[in-house]
Amino acid sequence: MVKQIKILLQNFPRKHLLAILMGATLLTVLSFLSNTNLQEREFTKDLSSSIDMNELLGLDEVEQLRIKDTINITAKRNDSLYTILKKIKVEDQNILKLINSKNSKLLSKIQVGNRFEVSLSDKKIITDLKYIKDFKSGVKATLQGDSYKIQTYELPLEKVNIYKKVLIEDSMYSAGLKAGIPDSVIMDIAYIYGWDIDFIHDIRPGDTYSLIYEEVLVDGQKEVDGNVLIAEFFNQGKLYTAIRYDLEPGRSEYFSPEGNNVKKAFLRSPVKFSYISSKYNLKRKHPILHTIRSHNGVDYAANRGSPVRTTGDGTVSFAGVKNGCGNEIEIKHSEDYSTRYCHLEDFNSRAKAGRKVKQGQTIGYVGSSGLATGAHLHYEFHVNGKHTDPLKVKFPDALPIDKNNKKDYTKHANKLIVSLKNYQGLTESLVLND
Repeated sequence: MVKQIKILLQNFPRKHLLAILMGATLLTVLSFLSNTNLQEREFTKDLSSSIDMNELLGLDEVEQLRIKDTINITAKRNDSLYTILKKIKVEDQNILKLINSKNSKLLSKIQVGNRFEVSLSDKKIITDLKYIKDFKSGVKATLQGDSYKIQTYELPLEKVNIYKKVLIEDSMYSAGLKAGIPDSVIMDIAYIYGWDIDFIHDIRPGDTYSLIYEEVLVDGQKEVDGNVLIAEFFNQGKLYTAIRYDLEPGRSEYFSPEGNNVKKAFLRSPVKFSYISSKYNLKRKHPILHTIRSHNGVDYAANRGSPVRTTGDGTVSFAGVKNGCGNEIEIKHSEDYSTRYCHLEDFNSRAKAGRKVKQGQTIGYVGSSGLATGAHLHYEFHVNGKHTDPLKVKFPDALPIDKNNKKDYTKHANKLIVSLKNYQGLTESLVLND
């Protein structure tokens, strides 16, 4: 009998034999512990606590949950969840487990620039994954047993109001930066007042503007600059007030205290960064032909290739080459209004006859085609088919506050106006006391 057992043990796989011996040892220990008193059990507990049970039992799963690295990676063009995870050496088996988990489709719509935050174990097993869509929301996946719990998340936001007042000495933009206003907020101000003020040509030293805008915080830390709530702009002695009002979810516009839309049907300038090289003049001497010919528009000198934007909504009625105008675009805005853009270097893809365009969209690029001495844009504004000085024409207004919203808007506007006046009074008081 002993001989037979010896032969069996010699031919038995070593790892299986080891497991049998360990099992027998464990049973012996358990039997011993069941017959000891409380003091002995406590002693045994202290002794066993020093034993590495992971090593004893060979449990890789426990070891895998020890986080070694947290990696941040940004999605690039043509990236998928698979390609992103392979970049950080995650095994196919682990990726498959993630993909086969419930709600994994939440991780399928990846956009360029979105970030992933991945926590990996020593064994390159994903313990936690966060797909960050923006500063406030995304998708997170957490390892739970044999699968991942995948769900969306939304971080709680806090909005605080910031007040600033700016004295312009040179430009609106540089003065705003000097006052500590973020770049994005300054550009919002330029957009809000872009229908009434040409910030290249109309600004004078001594002009001022003040505003209340939002800062968005997450966990007490600033993440982004929010909306401009109210602004006042003194330009050449004239006051322009703009108040933000939500017309419906996802759509807001700016209005005067009386409820008139600050937006106009047309932008004041078709080129953002330029200077006027030649004004509307019916008796101008042509720089090339040297004859007296009416100059039926305004010339904006700008760098070659500078974007040219349509000043109002409309339909492209012509895009091509026409006489001395060179590359030209004509836009019909209504039965009464049309605009013309000449000497373009090239056309934007949306500048095709019959295409509808929106105010502010790029339709072409500054050039010197046709009869031109240098790179510039010749811009014309027609009212009822007649040439009109673009710098002097009174633009039609956009729609005012609807009468159904007038009461609510008035209450909203008065509240913001009082808040702005309080800020202004407080800062002036502080200046006087200094």
